Amino acid sequence: MFERDHHRRIAAVLGALNAELLQSHHCYFGGGTAIALRYGEYRESVDIDFLVSDRAGYRALRELLSGPEGLRPLFREGSPGPIREVRADQYGIRTLVQAADRPIKFEIVHEGRIGFALPAEADRICGVLALTPLDMATSKLLANADRWRDDSVMSRDVIDLAMMQPAMPMLRQARLKAREAYGDSIDSCLAKAIDYLRQRPALLDKRISAMSMTATRAQVWQRIKALEAVLPPPTGA
Repeated sequence: MFERDHHRRIAAVLGALNAELLQSHHCYFGGGTAIALRYGEYRESVDIDFLVSDRAGYRALRELLSGPEGLRPLFREGSPGPIREVRADQYGIRTLVQAADRPIKFEIVHEGRIGFALPAEADRICGVLALTPLDMATSKLLANADRWRDDSVMSRDVIDLAMMQPAMPMLRQARLKAREAYGDSIDSCLAKAIDYLRQRPALLDKRISAMSMTATRAQVWQRIKALEAVLPPPTGA
């Protein structure tokens, strides 16, 4: 199903999950890995992230997975379980799971800033419901506002958003939804993240190489630059 070896490992873990239990707790596959898998494996992504915006759903999952069985209830009978003790707090539930010959970081994040829409059947990836494209884009705008300056993140949020190639009506909706949580910083941080890469073409080359991207710098930059169309004109322009 996927070309990259590590993505096939991730797919095996996703296929072993109890999709019905996740859905009943409003817990959806998200983050950069979900975007990379949905949009043609344009880069390699290594972790598995699920997100829950429903408070009751997260509370119930935390109680369930903090018990003596740990993450085991999330997996179908006979599937491999976690290889590290589950750690849970108000922000998320974290562990490692074994996939073939490699451990993979597995996290369920409590998203308290926005509410997620119910995904459609077409939003399933490897059997589990993933965030809608709108919520994927919104989540990336929020993440970019949080960490665009962090070099260890390698500009993943603006790059992932760009590689989605969101249609302008959806990108506008995502911007408005993200602004409900973060206000004007959504626009200013997106503009800064784009300008940061504009001023550093060699750095963009390094990002592309580090993430094993399939597109050229020209292709990636063209998609990043296209995001500027959603931003309001500069004051005084």
